[in-house]
Amino acid sequence: YLPENDPHADAWARLSPQERQELTEWMRVYYAMTANLDDNIGRLVKAIRELELEENTIFIFTSDHGELFGAHGRRAKNIFYEEAVRVPFLIRWKGVIPAGRKCGVPFNTVDIMPTLLSMMGLPVPAEAEGRDISQYILGKADESQLDEYYGCLMMGTGATATFEDGHEWRAYRTKQYTYAVFKSDGMEFLFDNINDPYQMENLIGRVEYRELAAELKKRMYN
Repeated sequence: YLPENDPHADAWARLSPQERQELTEWMRVYYAMTANLDDNIGRLVKAIRELELEENTIFIFTSDHGELFGAHGRRAKNIFYEEAVRVPFLIRWKGVIPAGRKCGVPFNTVDIMPTLLSMMGLPVPAEAEGRDISQYILGKADESQLDEYYGCLMMGTGATATFEDGHEWRAYRTKQYTYAVFKSDGMEFLFDNINDPYQMENLIGRVEYRELAAELKKRMYN
């Protein structure tokens, strides 16, 4: 949480003094909705089990975005910070994916479709922009063999509330790092998401990270 608004935020992302006072209530409602969703997912799982479809059903729990609640001086979403982009992706396929298995391969929304099609034995359209990581999820490929710079592209193409220019950004996230840049002033960011999970220390100006930042920037634009 930061008491001052992010200077790069658009009108929707900025918090008024009144909204800051309401953050605790927003969180209460958010968590209540999460609890309700959890309960109803339990009902769906129970129905699938009763219909004896468990071994023929791939069950996924995920979300399109998180929520900042004042983190980094912002509200809502549409930004590269972890509170907005790091969402759960839980997958269950009885008899195929062992319970408790974890996959640490960077995964983006566009990767969901080709990954699921492949898991179901269906062809992936050549036009698909995402990547198929099903072999890593199923444990048939070793994720430690991936390029250390393997990651996901993220973009904010403009303000969504006032439809004005000046808030565009682009970012690239690997398993450990996030590199980001704003179009308006060229301000860059580099975060170590393992050692600094709340992304409070911008490493972009440190000499020892110069080469890493340059490589992530190159990957982002390519």
